[in-house]
Amino acid sequence: MKLSFGLPLALLAGAIASPLASVGNSTFYNPVLPGWHSDPSCIQVKGTFFCAISTFISFPGIPIYASKDLINWKLVSHAWNRESQLPGVSASTVGQQDGMFAATIRYHDGEFHVACEYLGLPDGITDVVFKTRDPFNDKAWSDPVTFKTSNIDPDLFWDDNGKVYSVMAANHRSVYGTEREAPTLKVPIYTRKTGGIIYISEGGTEGNHSVTIARSHTITGPYESNRNNPILTNRGTDEYFQTFGHADLFQDTNGKWWGMSLATRTGPELEF
Repeated sequence: MKLSFGLPLALLAGAIASPLASVGNSTFYNPVLPGWHSDPSCIQVKGTFFCAISTFISFPGIPIYASKDLINWKLVSHAWNRESQLPGVSASTVGQQDGMFAATIRYHDGEFHVACEYLGLPDGITDVVFKTRDPFNDKAWSDPVTFKTSNIDPDLFWDDNGKVYSVMAANHRSVYGTEREAPTLKVPIYTRKTGGIIYISEGGTEGNHSVTIARSHTITGPYESNRNNPILTNRGTDEYFQTFGHADLFQDTNGKWWGMSLATRTGPELEF
């Protein structure tokens, strides 16, 4: 499978998956989702791939894309699609770097869950969790569960003992986990069935963006860092494609691993 890395939303392949190759063309080129698609988070459920994207101050927000082959994608809904889900929030947020950040999509027990942080409110960062049983229907997305935090980039983890965690980045060097009661915050398992838990993280941002990885036998650690970190980056190079980072890992129906990452076509002189 031939990959051309480095475009706005890049697909990373660890192996050729037969269901994807069956479309008759084993060569594809990135980006699989061109344009502005920040912070991709993706899963595979019953043969369909779903990705959630950050939208910042745009409303409706958190678009959900679906695909059968990781190449052809369709916008199927927005997790945040009506004012009543967060009354008054969209109209009162005007900062260009505020709004819905770092959406994560997960699936558990028949429900899709999207966790995101909202920046720009007077009382600081708010984490929001939406859920649905039908990701193809805007109206099916719930009003969110919300809670206050001082951290960013939320992920979701449901441990084997029934405890639920929201896992966030406290800063560029640490992972922060908060235990939640399952009846209050129904969020999904986020484990890697490979003998332990794999934690994937960005190292830096913008021109210093990268993808790093660590592993542990428990959600609370300790975590063992990959000695080859970062496993993906173009920082410190003069490559046209830059800012690889904020990747997510997922499996296809054959158990093959894939990754989705953002990137920019800016060269090393990154400007926004």
